[in-house]
Amino acid sequence: MDDFFKDENIVVFQKWLYFQLKNDTRIFLEKYAENTFQIQYKNKKGRIVIWPMGIIEETIESEGKILFYLHFQLRGFGFAKDMYKRMIDKLVEDIEVEERDILLCCTGGMTTSFFAEKMNKYCHLNQLPYHIFATAVYNLDDVYKNYDLILLAPQLRYKIIELSPKYKPTILQSIEPVTFATYDCQSLLEQIENFYKEKFND
Repeated sequence: MDDFFKDENIVVFQKWLYFQLKNDTRIFLEKYAENTFQIQYKNKKGRIVIWPMGIIEETIESEGKILFYLHFQLRGFGFAKDMYKRMIDKLVEDIEVEERDILLCCTGGMTTSFFAEKMNKYCHLNQLPYHIFATAVYNLDDVYKNYDLILLAPQLRYKIIELSPKYKPTILQSIEPVTFATYDCQSLLEQIENFYKEKFND
């Protein structure tokens, strides 16, 4: 986008945005003042701010939590329209995601407690519906019924054959050694998500 016409392009985009929001019957344009648009869809509130230097800021909040945040430089209408569409798609998304509790287990519970703490931070930052807990192997009899999935430390892999029939319908799996040794949150997340995909596709 030509910097010489930056101010004019901002004004044009702002007017385009106004008509998009006003004519979208799914959402309610609560407020339009100067460079700020405030919109609502059910219990979600959205805000689009067009800053003087051509920075666009998009936010969606619900019950005090930020569900979506994006800011970008207005360099072309095509890109800006795409970013607007992504925001609106997220705003009107009605998918209810069921939260899941997953248990990590090692011999004494210390290593998995640290891994669970890292995983919970990772899931929170990425708005994932998982809550990760940790325990020692000698506590499993008391707590296994609270979980769909128990992930055992690699050194406890041999316990799967012994405990799986006893703990049905809870599923026991082993964490890959490299994942466990490096506290690889992304790899563990993939294992968890693969488990739920298979569970609900059966």
